[in-house]
Amino acid sequence: MLSEAAHRDGAMLGQVVYERREGDFYPTPPENVDCLAHFVDLSKRVIWEPACGEGHISKRLLKVTTASVYSTDLHDRGYGRGGIDFLRADVTPRGVNMIITNPPFADLAEAFVRKALELMRPRGGSVAMFLRNEWDMSSEDRPDLFEGHPAYAMKVCVTKRPRFIEGSKGSPRHSYAWFVWDWAKPAGTLAPIRYIHPNNARPIRAAIN
Repeated sequence: MLSEAAHRDGAMLGQVVYERREGDFYPTPPENVDCLAHFVDLSKRVIWEPACGEGHISKRLLKVTTASVYSTDLHDRGYGRGGIDFLRADVTPRGVNMIITNPPFADLAEAFVRKALELMRPRGGSVAMFLRNEWDMSSEDRPDLFEGHPAYAMKVCVTKRPRFIEGSKGSPRHSYAWFVWDWAKPAGTLAPIRYIHPNNARPIRAAIN
């Protein structure tokens, strides 16, 4: 039985509490980038963030890693280069060997993952996508992206639910994870599942400063 407090929180009942934002613009709380950097070495990466929004992921990458970051978005939100449709890209920026983003919701998320994998395959590069924790088992259309996929490398479960709308009240509804693919990983290597709270993440730069 739900508590009285839970009954007052629409998210606890599975209700849509907020109107869907234009362009699925839900900025990623920067602390979640630390969780990825805790397990994945980004020190020598040239990263493309293709849904950069206002730069929440890109800025954090530049702060907590030694990676170079190329930032674009379909919309111009004042950071990076706007007007770039990632799903129509047939080439990647020079030197890019990893694509990291929090993709738009619904079918676009899968399209982003498949496009990123397509672009990184000839470079032996990597892909990291911030998605709902159950994304690997919530559709019959994408099991090929996980079990048996030669590049699927790791799932990093973030044990603190992200709050995408600053100032919102109530408990965040969904848990999220980083899904990582790496075309350079040795054949037959199993993809581990890791768990991390943002407060316990140790980004690369923390060891440098």
